[in-house]
Amino acid sequence: MTADGEEGSEKSKFRWLDAARYAVAAAVTVLIMAVIVNAVKVVLRPDSLQLSVDKGSISTTTTQSPSPQLEQALVMELKLRAQNPSGRVRMYYVGVIGYLFDNTTSASVSSDPMYDCIAYLQLKDMAVVQQEAVDNSLRLTVKRKQMDPSYFDKLYNGSRISDMTLRLDGDLITEVTSELNKTRRTTYYCEELLVDGKGDDEAFKYRQDAICKQRRALN
Repeated sequence: MTADGEEGSEKSKFRWLDAARYAVAAAVTVLIMAVIVNAVKVVLRPDSLQLSVDKGSISTTTTQSPSPQLEQALVMELKLRAQNPSGRVRMYYVGVIGYLFDNTTSASVSSDPMYDCIAYLQLKDMAVVQQEAVDNSLRLTVKRKQMDPSYFDKLYNGSRISDMTLRLDGDLITEVTSELNKTRRTTYYCEELLVDGKGDDEAFKYRQDAICKQRRALN
């Protein structure tokens, strides 16, 4: 073999070695990027906010009207607990409107919940730090014209209504850092609720909390 042939053979070996090194470097780079992307997903998609209705119940009482000419009204009360299971991020559930449905109308398929519900509630914004829980107590006065009249009359006269669903629509904000927040329109369904027209604590005494199911709107 000539010197030129040996030199060409050596160059060929170096080219193959360089190619192998580049291939290994590329594979390592892809692996590192996959790890980084996965880590970002973990941070941006932590365990989600968990909601429940205390005792799975909503109590109602009638207002005391000083004059028979004043419009009848109900005072509705419920306690909504929000728990943040994440150890990394704060969570906020804001701009929340609650819609109360009976068992004849599906809360999940309604495209116009304001029209289809029997009553609607404006809830306070919730801010929950890492691995903590907060209670959002709601006390709302509802007039007859703001509720389905047949259900208003039942509750006003002291009847109980079971198997109700509270649909909650709001923005769920995950505070990843002070500069980066992730917001998703999120709906919860709190099912099999008891609405009691007497406001009787005994009716709720042995009831379990109603765990709300979550559905996220697609972005």
